[in-house]
Amino acid sequence: MNYEKKFRILPYSIYFHYFLIIILVFQTFVNGKNDQTKSVIDIIDDEKPVFDINFGKHKKYSIDDCIPLAFGDFNADKVIDIFCRNTKGYMIRVMLNDDRSPTSKEQFRINITGIIYDALAADFNGDSKLDLFVLYKKESDQIGYNGGIFWGDRVKLNALQPLDYLFESIPTTLDANGDSYVELLGMVSTDGATFKPACVYLKNATRSPIEVLPNIDRLRPSSTQGSVDLNHDLIADLFLTIETDNKIKYRIHELPITKLTLIKEYDPPPGVAIYHLSVFADIDADGELEHILPVCMDTSCSQSRIYVRDDNAWHQLPIQFGNGIRFPLRDEFPSPFKQIPISIKIADYNLDGYPDMVTVMNDSESGTTISIVLLNQPCEGDIKSPCTYNRTFIPQTHEKFVLAATNTTLAAFFDILENGYPDLLVVQKDENETFKLTAFQNSIVQDVHFIKVMVLSSSMCTTCSSQKKLPYGNNQPGQSIKMETITIMNGIKDYTIQLAAVQMSQAGQLTLELPYVIIGLGSTPNFVEKITVGVPPNRDSNKLYRTYTQMIPNSQIVVIPIPLMNPEKWHSKLFLTPSRMILHTGIALGVTLVVLAGVLAILQYREKVEDDRERKVQAQAFHYDAL
Repeated sequence: MNYEKKFRILPYSIYFHYFLIIILVFQTFVNGKNDQTKSVIDIIDDEKPVFDINFGKHKKYSIDDCIPLAFGDFNADKVIDIFCRNTKGYMIRVMLNDDRSPTSKEQFRINITGIIYDALAADFNGDSKLDLFVLYKKESDQIGYNGGIFWGDRVKLNALQPLDYLFESIPTTLDANGDSYVELLGMVSTDGATFKPACVYLKNATRSPIEVLPNIDRLRPSSTQGSVDLNHDLIADLFLTIETDNKIKYRIHELPITKLTLIKEYDPPPGVAIYHLSVFADIDADGELEHILPVCMDTSCSQSRIYVRDDNAWHQLPIQFGNGIRFPLRDEFPSPFKQIPISIKIADYNLDGYPDMVTVMNDSESGTTISIVLLNQPCEGDIKSPCTYNRTFIPQTHEKFVLAATNTTLAAFFDILENGYPDLLVVQKDENETFKLTAFQNSIVQDVHFIKVMVLSSSMCTTCSSQKKLPYGNNQPGQSIKMETITIMNGIKDYTIQLAAVQMSQAGQLTLELPYVIIGLGSTPNFVEKITVGVPPNRDSNKLYRTYTQMIPNSQIVVIPIPLMNPEKWHSKLFLTPSRMILHTGIALGVTLVVLAGVLAILQYREKVEDDRERKVQAQAFHYDAL
């Protein structure tokens, strides 16, 4: 193989990695046959909360006066950090996380003149260092948002560099031309009055040209625009929410941006009063991404629904939220959340292979907002609640720690300890009228497995040391990922499982998508047959993808697409995270070796004693040959 492999033990010492490889082989030999007969779906105990307020020995993770606007590896230490806005909105703080303990420390803070509403983290100028684009207003009643960039150097953010034009609403990030440079897509105005759909190019730190998109109707404000593979060819497409004749249309165009061939157009579900942000996930684990749309069927949001588009048709997910549980209205949130539409967050927190959800909802009985965790389950309908889709999402009413966090304005998944288990972040307004970020640890007790995939850019840091040259921290949008593995499921041999995912399909509007993908494997500890990674196309090639085979479970594969136009020579690194089963197997193997060593020592000692006895007998014997 042409790609490089390294092992990183989290959070254990790197000196044990060879020992863990031996354990993995031993574990596969001992448990392989039995584990293959297990279903990939390993449902957690419904009575025990998965998310705990404590991390380990009564340690808690929280950040005061923090609204998370973006995630990214700011200092390139392979640990994802958080960009916070303070409650008053004039300050950005860079909070560095530690994968060995649930702590976060402030690396840098910077103020601006105005109110910050959102931020997007990416390497915009291709120097392999994470930058931050912010949307702000100089006056609260001004039309549109100002935009500016904090150029980063992995230690600090430089002074704000304002742009010369306005944004009608919060843009998103995408790789428009497939060159690993990140651009902005949104409604842009150069004269302060007329807004047009355009791409903003930021690769030149001193000049930021825009390109107006031809034959594109008005992008609907406060809606989803993104880059995601929706025609199932592992190549990112451009997803747009269009507003034409006061009607909403969803359009899928072929990338790169210079091509923009229309692939498909379709309408939203009928009878919708309020549209929230779309999200994309393979919720039925068929190897194809679905378009998921939360909506309200009336202006009071008393009828809250989540639709999924599959097989060219909309299906209402058969979810029973409960009495008085609904999506909040935007004016029920404090600023800045009332300026931003509601979004649901996706992650497979129980690692069974089916992505789950978390969303903020209003509890009419208590009059407060809470975070609701929705577990992905097979639909088993009845007369009162027939199945309208093959999957449903069950509100986890036993998550007592999460439900106790009232006055919630935001909830998102985040792997704090970088161990492959998605934790939960919740933002609350406290008694001091400031926003506090609190984390809940994923304390799932089953020994489940995962594959974590991160796709970086093709830009290298030319001014960094040899250890820091790799582009960690480059949040690359629109990367396509597909996993295939073979197991025995429900008595069926050679059962092929396919799971699709997308890395950062959209950014901004507090969607808080992570710069990596975690794919659950359930209780199957077998090697993953295939992981295919695709990057956005460019004008020279639309088949920029590569397949990696025989991947170790509970590992993270980091793909560096260099050289970009030759996927067979792309670099990759493999980091191994030991699971509980591996540790238990290691203990069993260690005890077995100790017992065997003890038995061998006893046998050797007995043999030595016997040899000494025979030697003494021979020494005392009368030798007739000597006569």
